[in-house]
Amino acid sequence: MSPGRVGGVAGLALLLTLAGCERPAQNAETVQHLGIANSLHPSALMDAAFGNDQQLVEKEQVRWRTTMTLPELPPARLPSAMLPASTPQGLPEADAVPVPRLQQRMRVAVVPREVIRFGQQQAMLVIESVPLENEQRTLQTPTTRAYVGAIHFSLLHEAGKAGRLPSESGRWRITRWQPVVDAIGYDGTAGASQVYKLALDDYLLTFQPAACWQGVCGQWLHGYTLRPQGMEPSLHERLAASNRTHAHCADRLGLPHRAGKSAVRQQPAADAGATAADCFDVQGEVHPISREGQVADVSIRYRGQLWNPRTGRQAIQQTQLYRYQEGRFELVEGAPNPVPEF
Repeated sequence: MSPGRVGGVAGLALLLTLAGCERPAQNAETVQHLGIANSLHPSALMDAAFGNDQQLVEKEQVRWRTTMTLPELPPARLPSAMLPASTPQGLPEADAVPVPRLQQRMRVAVVPREVIRFGQQQAMLVIESVPLENEQRTLQTPTTRAYVGAIHFSLLHEAGKAGRLPSESGRWRITRWQPVVDAIGYDGTAGASQVYKLALDDYLLTFQPAACWQGVCGQWLHGYTLRPQGMEPSLHERLAASNRTHAHCADRLGLPHRAGKSAVRQQPAADAGATAADCFDVQGEVHPISREGQVADVSIRYRGQLWNPRTGRQAIQQTQLYRYQEGRFELVEGAPNPVPEF
């Protein structure tokens, strides 16, 4: 065998060895694309995970198409107060209990939601995945939920660059996948998101999905702790509710008439003849409260009005305090949630 051929075989063997070293130990079915990003920009991380040839460019954002193994779930359940008199076909009963089904391979469109950095060496990309109706359009119905998950990255230490201070412009490699941590929301979205720093390497990510139906609007709080070890659900509460567009409710609550609006978000006005036994317009806000040397508490401050035939109008102004205990935020101070459980 000629020296050149020996060198070629040896070079091929070296490349294969290096390729094996570059690959994190992961289940092949979990990882769709395994790549390296040149920065912590969300688009660079998404290209590394799913490939830039899978981009679906829309008016307001870019999604990445892929196939994931996801739990098949029943549609999101709207509260009974939001359902019309005759429930549309396909909606589960108002008191139905969602039961997880077998996992299935599903075409989805993925968007980056948040990028969190842990020190100099690790980072996390939070993603939202929605089933595709076809290759150009996501499924967006009132009961379509969004899957939220995370992709973990670590700074790639390259030969000849030892001692260089890590920066966002470094090369980042995928080390772990959490494609599905939860399934939440309505209309194919998890809602608005916000990140709060709780401690050195502890963050709280919140999503606030909202839904309106038949003149009733609701908003929910889903909280997740983000750590180098992973993303985990840790807080779930009702955040806001309003039926002020129902007949007489604005007057009963002492609120100005604003057809089509609520404290939650823009909503369709209720039918002129629609009435409600109880009226409500309550909004909550999330605030972290630092604790020296410990994970910060989370405070939810509620404001608004309630009305019912027995007690009349009642002003709501209260605060709930949650403390991180054994993996979840538990209520440690404050009255029960004042947002109606409709």
